[in-house]
Amino acid sequence: MKSHLILAAVLVVAQASVSPQSNFLKHSLSEDPPLIPQIHTAELLEDGHTLDQPRGPLTHQQVQGQVKFPEKSEVPKSVQFTLAGVWVLMLASLPFIMPFIDQKPVTKTQLGVGTAMLSVLFGGLYLFTNIILFQSVHFKTIRPLTIIECIYFMSQVITTVGYGDITPAKPRGQIFVGLYVIGALTVIAMLISDITNHIFLATEAYKERRFIANNPEWRTNRVRNLRTLIKPEKPHVAPLLTSLAIFAVLDICWIVFFYTYPGEGKTIFQAIYMSVITLSTVGLGFFTPVTETGMIFGAFWMLFGTASLVSVIGNFTELMVKFNEYERFKEESKDEAFVLLTTVVDKSDTVTELQFLKFALLQMHSVSKGSLDHIGQAFENLNPHKGVVDFSCVKKSLETPRPPADVEDENTT
Repeated sequence: MKSHLILAAVLVVAQASVSPQSNFLKHSLSEDPPLIPQIHTAELLEDGHTLDQPRGPLTHQQVQGQVKFPEKSEVPKSVQFTLAGVWVLMLASLPFIMPFIDQKPVTKTQLGVGTAMLSVLFGGLYLFTNIILFQSVHFKTIRPLTIIECIYFMSQVITTVGYGDITPAKPRGQIFVGLYVIGALTVIAMLISDITNHIFLATEAYKERRFIANNPEWRTNRVRNLRTLIKPEKPHVAPLLTSLAIFAVLDICWIVFFYTYPGEGKTIFQAIYMSVITLSTVGLGFFTPVTETGMIFGAFWMLFGTASLVSVIGNFTELMVKFNEYERFKEESKDEAFVLLTTVVDKSDTVTELQFLKFALLQMHSVSKGSLDHIGQAFENLNPHKGVVDFSCVKKSLETPRPPADVEDENTT
């Protein structure tokens, strides 16, 4: 009898606890009013509302998803091809322009990178607009991209922004785009490496010219003694401030455009958020261009903005490294320098000019000890007599054809 009473009590409690959940479930599934937010993708009416619009204002994500891109671009064909040509040549011409800027002959590597760049860009432009099908919340059906959509999509690929608002629709297209992304980023990485090296050398040359212009007597007062030679110079923040100013200008232009351009419909705070997310290559894709003009602007500004931010990050990192070196230099550092000098002179009581040069290069981190050892080995292979080698011997060594790789490996072994 007691067991029946306990069972009945348990059933009553269970029924009481389930009832509120059942009522909530029924209420949440009812049509009026919906408790779970709904995403509606119907066409907008002229007054900005839809036939199945839920009660309350639409979110920006809902409105953006309801904007449909035209299957055929409204931009004239001549303008489309001009914009695409400028966008492609702006990137593909860099490997050919860099040698002329550096006043150096064009290498086979640069020709190869330039040819690969042209193939990647023009190949993608053709395939994405004619062969591969794409899907988007802005498309009514899956279809190839227009030229404007294509350069907008390729800018996302090259800069790694990746909004995700336009994606390949078919499995084979997805595999191809994945491989295309890897190939494109490889070519771009080689190009960026060449450009970065050029900028570094140009910056160092500019700093040297500026120092000489501001210090006519630089030969006598630039290095007064050994202490000023080995002590790291206090780093300057000017390069970082310059790169920050350039990035700020580009970022402000992005904000002003997407806040003011008709059809984009972004508030000032949304435009600011979109600029940071885009130019930092994070992407996320909540706010994206929804007009053809916005896509054209974004295609070019992604390249400029992300490059300027890379410059900011590079200058900031370099500044922090130099500040660490500058602040670590203390009075105790002279003892470390003395130990290094002792190893260079091999505990001798005198220091030759050559030994002092080695010590200074190592102390300034201008060369590694391994590189100095290799230089010494190369000099010994010239069979010097009392530390001297004939000029003709050095010239002959430079003119001697390099042995095959297998012979070099055997000699090394």
